[in-house]
Amino acid sequence: MIDSTKENLSDPYVVNVSSSAPMGHNAQFRVIASSGSFVDTFFFNLVVGSYHYLVWNPDPTPAPGQTMHNILTNLGYSGLYSTTLPTTELGMYRAILVCVGIYPNNYVIGASSPEATALVNYLNSGGRLYIEGGDVWYYDPLVGGYDFCPLFGISATEDGTSDLGPIQGQTGTFTNLMYFNYAGENNYMDHISPSGTGAFLIFKDVDQGYDCGVARDAGTYRTVGMDFELGALVDGSGVSTRAALLDSILHFFGIFQVPVYEENAQKDIKNIFFAISPNPFKGKTIIRYMIQDAGYSIQDVGQGFSLAIYDATGRVVKSFNLESCIVNQVSAMVWDGTDDAGLRVPSGVYFVRLDSGEKKHTEKVIKIE
Repeated sequence: MIDSTKENLSDPYVVNVSSSAPMGHNAQFRVIASSGSFVDTFFFNLVVGSYHYLVWNPDPTPAPGQTMHNILTNLGYSGLYSTTLPTTELGMYRAILVCVGIYPNNYVIGASSPEATALVNYLNSGGRLYIEGGDVWYYDPLVGGYDFCPLFGISATEDGTSDLGPIQGQTGTFTNLMYFNYAGENNYMDHISPSGTGAFLIFKDVDQGYDCGVARDAGTYRTVGMDFELGALVDGSGVSTRAALLDSILHFFGIFQVPVYEENAQKDIKNIFFAISPNPFKGKTIIRYMIQDAGYSIQDVGQGFSLAIYDATGRVVKSFNLESCIVNQVSAMVWDGTDDAGLRVPSGVYFVRLDSGEKKHTEKVIKIE
């Protein structure tokens, strides 16, 4: 039980962050408090600069939005999940992902609502905004909902029916080669097409041939609008996974995950440099890297180091022997697009991870046919 409190406003702790620290990095702190024989430990996190994302999920059937948040967390992004939208301080999020649901289990963002005003102001301040929902584009504006179409470069052409899926990504966009079956709610799915400067189609219904996903680079801000629930897509092979799609959307927004690493305060921390070329690749790609550490001599080899290729689900598909890796000297590995069994892996997004013990570094590589 707390029996007293104390404030120290005149001499608080100040945490200084290097200017090279990645935006969105989740810094972990451990505070040890002691008084005589009493010792207690407290843990807390602070995000450098701003969070990568906020998932606002007012959908009465919230599972798809929750799934999106879980996938982004597993990919290494820092973000928060909420069923209510804070209408102030949205600038602390580099992207806002909005899930309003599918009729009849949907949330209508009112035309004069504080949420609509906050989201519009966020975009006009240079934000990145994703909105998904079956009625938000065509039907909702007819019944008092806010019309986001002009901001998103969307022309909503029809209220639609219950015939969505499968859906196909579009050549020349960040959804190239993606193909998904859909297992979400499926009622009155709005038909939406790109319209205006910077807008382009990213998804099309395969069976019925109508447009269902639009992205826009408006110059000062970027948007993605869908008429379906991304979290309810069915993962397939290659790039056709929700993880790869969410990762690609955030990359389109100019947001990249921060590799997670553990530091050892007892010795100098290694600096890792990565270069993967070509990327994307067809036959093979060369992974060049260097581990710099003033505490090691050039004769030290890669004992305890590991290099592995992961698919978008986090499964290791290829691991490399780094016994010949020399600290403070550029090393290289060739990946020929095969797994540990020697079989060709499908086209898609993969992650190259180098683990030096005290620090881990991850880079994305794309394999194409």
